[in-house]
Amino acid sequence: MTPQKPLWPESSRTFLTNPWAVLGIGVLLLFALLLLFSFVLLLGIEASVFSKTIAVIPVKGEIASGASGLSEWFSAEELAEQIKKADEDDRIGAIVLDIDSPGGTIVATKQVVYQVRKTSKPVVSYIGEVGASGGYYVAAASNYIIADEDSITASIGVISMYPDINGLLDKLGIKMNILTEGKNKAIGNPFSEPTEEQRQILQSLLSEAFSHFKRDILDYRKNKLDPVRFEEIADGRIMSGTQAKDAGLIDELGTRQDAIDKAAELAGIQGTPLVEYIRRPQLTLIDLFANAGYSFGSGFQQSLIANGGSKTPTVSVSH
Repeated sequence: MTPQKPLWPESSRTFLTNPWAVLGIGVLLLFALLLLFSFVLLLGIEASVFSKTIAVIPVKGEIASGASGLSEWFSAEELAEQIKKADEDDRIGAIVLDIDSPGGTIVATKQVVYQVRKTSKPVVSYIGEVGASGGYYVAAASNYIIADEDSITASIGVISMYPDINGLLDKLGIKMNILTEGKNKAIGNPFSEPTEEQRQILQSLLSEAFSHFKRDILDYRKNKLDPVRFEEIADGRIMSGTQAKDAGLIDELGTRQDAIDKAAELAGIQGTPLVEYIRRPQLTLIDLFANAGYSFGSGFQQSLIANGGSKTPTVSVSH
């Protein structure tokens, strides 16, 4: 009987049984895999194994400029910066804005709104308890809005408030003397009623800001809003999530998870996405002292303004 010819030559079998040779092959294969991985990253090729992350950024409380003090929530500048960072982060495929805000000052709110509009990645807003006025303004800037059926939203309007304590001072026998250059320099001071001209000046500011507010929402929600219907409801009224859905102010009724799923869909992420919840860093002892100093200085400055000068009324998009 003719002996069967070996499948592998003797030299090959000797090579494969040599542990150093096997180790060398393993090292070469690992090196090849590392090269392939680097090649994929450098070219920005999106494979299913490289799952993108959904960044969830909280928009909570009043939207205002300046340091947030001891608050756990972001100021307007910090919000804009976090949105920008998420947009520039290659790991992140889409952004969810987790909104629970009654609004804020109009310029601060627009800082956030304009950053959302500049974002190249999909942005989905979820309105929780409240997303009214400036809170809705931010939501309207995103690609898609989801709210609970009982959320409080809309409140599309502009407001400016300042106290008039002149009557109280009269009862106390206190008279304020105000010296100005420019007849309207003391406009909005709490020690005298505004003249008719001053009322018209303030009202013109509100009207202009309101016009910009409505213009932007119609632009951001174009093809989703009926302009005639929008003019009817853009009168400062609050609406439930269900009513807002019927009016075209939001896209869908649902949960925060629904918003995350929608963001993944818009970003083309397959399967269950990774989720990163953005939070302000924990305050250190030094931060506490620094914020306490800032709060004291800010409060002292405001007391000087209240006691020795005129403070111009703030225009706000707040519920």
